[in-house]
Amino acid sequence: MPYETKTIPVGRLLLDVENPRHDLVASQRDALAALIENQRQKLVVLANDILEYGLSPIDRLLVLKAGRNYTVVEGNRRLAVLKILNNPSLAEGTPIETPMKRLSAKADSIPAEVECAIAPARKDAEHWMANRHGGESQGAGIVPWNALATNRFSQKPGREAAAAIRFLQAVEDAYPKSPNLIELIQAAASKRLTSLGRLVLDQNFKERAGMVEQNGSLVFHFAASDLEDFFERVIADFAADVGVSEVRSKPLRQEYLATTPEPDPKRRQPEAAPLNAASAPKPKPKAKPKPKPSSKPPKPLKNLDLSALDAKTQTLLREFRMLKPESTPHAVAVLMRAILELSVEEYIKVKSLKRDRELKKRVKACLTKLDPKHTDKRFQAMRTGLEDGQSVYAVQTLHALVHNPYFQANAVTLGGIAAGVEPFLQALNDDA
Repeated sequence: MPYETKTIPVGRLLLDVENPRHDLVASQRDALAALIENQRQKLVVLANDILEYGLSPIDRLLVLKAGRNYTVVEGNRRLAVLKILNNPSLAEGTPIETPMKRLSAKADSIPAEVECAIAPARKDAEHWMANRHGGESQGAGIVPWNALATNRFSQKPGREAAAAIRFLQAVEDAYPKSPNLIELIQAAASKRLTSLGRLVLDQNFKERAGMVEQNGSLVFHFAASDLEDFFERVIADFAADVGVSEVRSKPLRQEYLATTPEPDPKRRQPEAAPLNAASAPKPKPKAKPKPKPSSKPPKPLKNLDLSALDAKTQTLLREFRMLKPESTPHAVAVLMRAILELSVEEYIKVKSLKRDRELKKRVKACLTKLDPKHTDKRFQAMRTGLEDGQSVYAVQTLHALVHNPYFQANAVTLGGIAAGVEPFLQALNDDA
């Protein structure tokens, strides 16, 4: 049966709460959190690949209609990466926060729409999902290449590449039940063996990993469980965007190693042993102290997604998130007002609303379209701002912060304005 194909904005694509990669979840936020926990650094590798090469021309997303939106049943990793690249704050507090912010900041462009195939029903999609993820199926499914073996036998590797292959093989043997590491090893082996080898041969790396050579084999002064986080971070970095420029010299290698997880020195063992030897289990994590309440105001527009609007608005939102309200409050105010105005303009154009010259009246027209009965509690702050010109939520307040020399912006005020404006902006995006 031929499936309809359609190019769909990222903002109208939903993660699958029934994704087989994780347990059933209740919301989009939970689906993203579960996917990050399941995939971890592999999402960073995928993000780097998408930014470097674009979305795969041979793999469409497979989707189901869900009202005016679409649920992605095949391609959730790609969708998660696109959402995080457009809004890196979605990864805050997770193991991939730092590398995803780095990739988003240096991206020239991020795909805003994706070519999709629309399945009539979930049961119709299951055959293709099984072929993709259910193994080789005697040839009907995907038959994977082993990049490590390809590098080992396709040509005689140099000193650095040979060191990397030996290291990766030791790690692969040590964690047979860690599919994340196995896939990262294959990605690193196919990209930057020589650069990884430079690091592996460095004495500082050997010391950090407790790695020594005995009778031609690699042995370690730490148990495999103590090194897993360190190995995953290093291999993921080289599978993604760390290359020769970061490890060319000894000082650079030392600087890079300082950014990686360090094994607990107290768990260093006096005798080195192969990683695949029986090793002590991971220690039980200590109870985390309750976090102290922060006096710092929350980041403005932290969770806002404008991926259904025009490219410039999305670009301004990314630049906005790079600013710190505490140190650049006036720049934050300027961009916040620009984002509000451009979002309103786009919504008016899409909905063919009457355009007034005054921004306040344009905001009111959009709000009336979204909430004709004026009862939606999400927009109470915006309604207050339209009725009371002196309110912090008033359009005039943002205008004054930009143009009036006697109005001074600060992080607390901007945080309050953003909290009131964000639901309105999100609704504009969702209904555009």
